[in-house]
Amino acid sequence: MSAHSTHAFAEKVAFVTDGESPIGRAVALQLALLGSYVIVGAKPSAPDSVSAVAELTSLGTLAKSVSADLTTPAGAAAAASEIDALFGRLDLLVNCLKIAPKSSFEDNGAAEFDSVVGSNFKSAYMVARACLPLMMGRPKPRIVNIVTREPSINAPLFEATQAAVEGFTRSLAKTLAANFRVNAVAAIAATSRKGFDPELLPMAGTASADDAARAVIYLLSPEAVGVNGQVLEVAG
Repeated sequence: MSAHSTHAFAEKVAFVTDGESPIGRAVALQLALLGSYVIVGAKPSAPDSVSAVAELTSLGTLAKSVSADLTTPAGAAAAASEIDALFGRLDLLVNCLKIAPKSSFEDNGAAEFDSVVGSNFKSAYMVARACLPLMMGRPKPRIVNIVTREPSINAPLFEATQAAVEGFTRSLAKTLAANFRVNAVAAIAATSRKGFDPELLPMAGTASADDAARAVIYLLSPEAVGVNGQVLEVAG
């Protein structure tokens, strides 16, 4: 990261929708260390969010958490309202809230469908929509959506939501004002391309949370000014 990019993050307000996930934590930490004011999302019942914020503040950074159900319009609006009350603006948004189905495709019911779609796609849609008024007045607003590559026996529902996030990313990049940049980072999960030798085929590796976070930081930085509506694949 160049000195110019590091300086560019100073005093930016960033919202990372899931401070409990490995990628969310890594992104929040890197943004905070670069000088951003970081808000992390937390489920109303998740005490781990407190430790995520404590980790950031222990490093001398300014961090807050917002507790809301981001899978609902009301929860997304409540989070945006709290960010507005805290800072009155938002420069950077990272949508990374994810859950995987607990049952196989044959056993997926309507409740599980709603839960997975709500966490993996609806939250990104609702949060982006709710936060838009806070970002529209900013000179260089950035949105990065996280896509997870995780084929498994439960893949159909999960992968459908990730495809939706990719499509949403590309469409939103064309829809918003010219000063916006909307991109996605696709992180390769451990089960991807199983059986390949990573030394012979580097893309067979698994990206760490820090690897994915560095890609997110790049897309949020001035270096990515010409990148819009893209999905950046990351692998170890």
